[in-house]
Amino acid sequence: MSAPAPERPLVKGVEDRIVDLLIQHRYLAFIVGLVLSLFLAAGGKNLYFENDYLTFFDRDDPQRVAHEAIQEMYTKSDNLIILVHNPEQGVFNTETLEIIEDITAEAWQLPYAIRVDSITNYQYSYAEDDDLIVEDLVFDAASLDASDLDSIREITASEVQLNERLVSADGRTTMVAVSHEFPVVDYDSDPEEQERMRQIRDKSPIEVLAVANDIRDRVLAENPHLEIHLLGQPVINQSFNDSSQRDAATLIPAMYLIVALLLVLFFRSFASVVGALLVIGLATAGGMGFAGWVGFPITMITTCAPVIILTIAVCDSVHLQVIYLRFLAEGQSPLEAMHHSLKVNLAPIALTSLTTAIGFLTLNFAESPNFRQLGNISAVGVMLAMFLTLTLLPALQILLVKKHKGGAGTLNTGPIAELIIRRSGTLFAGSLVVAFGMMALIPLNQVDDDPIKYFDPGIPYRDAADFSQDHLPGIKNINFSYSCGESGCVHEPEYLASLKRFVDYLSAQPGVVYVSSYIDVIQRLNRNMHGDDPNFYRIPDDRKLAAQYHLFYEMSLPDGLDLNNQISFDQSASKVVLWTGQMRTTDFLELEKNAEQWLIENEPGYETRGASVHMMFASLGQRTVKSMSLGAVFAIIGVTLTILIAMRSIKYGFLSLVPNVFPAAMALGLWGLLVSEVNMAVSLVFSVTLGLVVDNTVHFISKYRRSMALKDDVDTAIRYAFSTVGPALLVTTAVLSIGFGLLTLSDFNVNAYMGGLTALTILVALVFDFLMLPSLLKLVDDRKRKRATA
Repeated sequence: MSAPAPERPLVKGVEDRIVDLLIQHRYLAFIVGLVLSLFLAAGGKNLYFENDYLTFFDRDDPQRVAHEAIQEMYTKSDNLIILVHNPEQGVFNTETLEIIEDITAEAWQLPYAIRVDSITNYQYSYAEDDDLIVEDLVFDAASLDASDLDSIREITASEVQLNERLVSADGRTTMVAVSHEFPVVDYDSDPEEQERMRQIRDKSPIEVLAVANDIRDRVLAENPHLEIHLLGQPVINQSFNDSSQRDAATLIPAMYLIVALLLVLFFRSFASVVGALLVIGLATAGGMGFAGWVGFPITMITTCAPVIILTIAVCDSVHLQVIYLRFLAEGQSPLEAMHHSLKVNLAPIALTSLTTAIGFLTLNFAESPNFRQLGNISAVGVMLAMFLTLTLLPALQILLVKKHKGGAGTLNTGPIAELIIRRSGTLFAGSLVVAFGMMALIPLNQVDDDPIKYFDPGIPYRDAADFSQDHLPGIKNINFSYSCGESGCVHEPEYLASLKRFVDYLSAQPGVVYVSSYIDVIQRLNRNMHGDDPNFYRIPDDRKLAAQYHLFYEMSLPDGLDLNNQISFDQSASKVVLWTGQMRTTDFLELEKNAEQWLIENEPGYETRGASVHMMFASLGQRTVKSMSLGAVFAIIGVTLTILIAMRSIKYGFLSLVPNVFPAAMALGLWGLLVSEVNMAVSLVFSVTLGLVVDNTVHFISKYRRSMALKDDVDTAIRYAFSTVGPALLVTTAVLSIGFGLLTLSDFNVNAYMGGLTALTILVALVFDFLMLPSLLKLVDDRKRKRATA
């Protein structure tokens, strides 16, 4: 029985006509590519930085809505925390208390400050005959004697709102907490007003920190024995801003330098390097300009887009140029060599760019707008890179590079081809065993979307959070608005009893350091109004008495230190704040979930959900993992259909995918062994890398099929594929892995983890493609030909 006719080459006829048009009208194509990229790049004038933590969340994100509802109901809790540590003398001495007094007074002058809480201005209440006295716990620290200091120490140890909250248990660390009311962007206003308010909002944390840093520096200069750290939302926002600007200023230039050096070593042609750099520069500028045109901001996440685009753009250029230079070295004219290179590479470059773009577009399944914007910018940049490679680069190469002595693509992959031919069965089986072994390590990974760990040690915010964990450990909070639904109902004994039961439940939970609530206030007031008899440290039995105590107390409080941080303005709800030490995201979410369930079962009618910035990030990470699982399914479907349609071969379409469903899972297993910690960015890696790693198989199979179409045997086709595309795959993999690996140098761990795992996946995919894919092709096609000749 004769051998079957070979399958027809990829979109034969159409491909030839496109190549002819690109060569014949190369200067027109050059102009079209240049004009399109410059038009897109012009959108760069509209780009702006936006590094508020809220950029991670949609405006209708349920956790953001819950957090903002609590912010509206009570005094704003976007706090700046000033931690003061005296390792030698501690807090309870006149010198340190004077410093805290000074910092407290200066903190009131911080921009947008609406409340300042510290040990010195803590509103301590006590009974004096029939009067309720409310005053600063520390007044004129310089005049305190030893007995006064002992009294302050005893009060601090006994007051729930002071001990382990404003002052550490060992008495060596204290905090000054400053509440701010930052400007808010009204998204229903006209665009000009939105932009004006956005600029004011973005500058506000910078203004606050500038003054706070001056206070810290002055105090440390006068008291070098102290240690002072800054924490809170302004510090987080500033950390985002600083990290994104550092990444933009260092990673992008570093990547251009690395790419230039790699291309010089590989091409040994300066003009070819210039052509490649022009393509990637225009593709990067065009992708970021697209962001400007559609109104995307530059955030901590989208800062990665230029590195991603230029990395992928290099790969297209390398594939086109390596064949061009090879045929120039064999004596063909520039026109002939470029015609040949376009004919060989047109379909693979178009197909791989499309699959890569599909992978990035599936980031639209992500819960965070930052990741959706990254996906869209990268997809546009990838497709623009493809267009420029096929339109602008050919004319440029033909003009600039007319001769070549050889050297490009001379990396020798022949021995790998011979190993495949001899040991295909063993290599295929071994690849599967290794793959499943690495995937078995996946459970070693632990999900932890903690915004504190988004930053490396050495970043001031991370160092401050680590310091707080060691010395004043309540660093993560969950806020509950405990509502009774009617104005003034917070004074009802039944409501207060229910609130106390909830507070007692929360206080007993593992990991909880401190619970702040109105119960602390009303029980203290009840004791005060009964001559400070400790037996009356309990809830008042009568609503009128509770309301009266509350009124007396509020009338005695100074401006800015009222109870609106704990009681809603209409007194229909009170805020319960739960503070925890460091704990994993899953445990943190479980804590809030259990609290909700406890209320349903034990306090029906008072059900509420927890909310805070930490809850927002923890929930976002969990939801992103779930949503990107769906995104991964669509990535597989989209990439599979694209390859099947383009290749017009069900067999080769599915064979191209077999080696590519494993690498991301294998890399995740290896990540579990090496790092073991993942955040929300890791859930995006499968969708991103599927489109990237398919590139290798598409290029390899296209060359393999081209040889098979000429009625070569399987062994010859494997040798041909390795000789024509093998060197280019080595270089493109090196560029991709270095480009994404460069992101690991970011001190923002969301980007670092995404880049590191993507680079690891790409490296694993190359090894898998070089060993498993050709082995699979040989096993399948050898068996087919044996059946055909039987």
